[in-house]
Amino acid sequence: MEDDVYTLAAEQGLDLETLRAALIALRMHAGGDAFYVFWTPRGSASSTPTDKRARVLLAFPSPDAALGFAQRNRLTQPPTVPRLRRLSLVQLLRAVLREPAITALHLVFDADDLQTYPPGHLPPGLHLTRDDLLRLVGGR
Repeated sequence: MEDDVYTLAAEQGLDLETLRAALIALRMHAGGDAFYVFWTPRGSASSTPTDKRARVLLAFPSPDAALGFAQRNRLTQPPTVPRLRRLSLVQLLRAVLREPAITALHLVFDADDLQTYPPGHLPPGLHLTRDDLLRLVGGR
């Protein structure tokens, strides 16, 4: 993981200590370091290379929470069947900072009522825009 921190700092021109402090703060607020996201491979039927829609990267504390959300919102039906991937906070930050179409990161809290949360709405969590993340990590 430390290699990922160095890589992110070098890629984005970030101060290493500021980045480490930001990751510690995020871990405390988010309640963990590993999250699960649904990842649609580039070039799938659901996306095109010119697709520049603003996106929110939705990250869940467990695979069960991610799957439950996807099923309630009908995200697991063909032709758009995304894969579930486990990513660290560093990897999530890197994805948001590298991909301009991702405008925010939403770290879902582990809530008992997540299964009953209404479809079409973001579940309770920590919502950070790209600007929030840049301020947090001391970026441009």
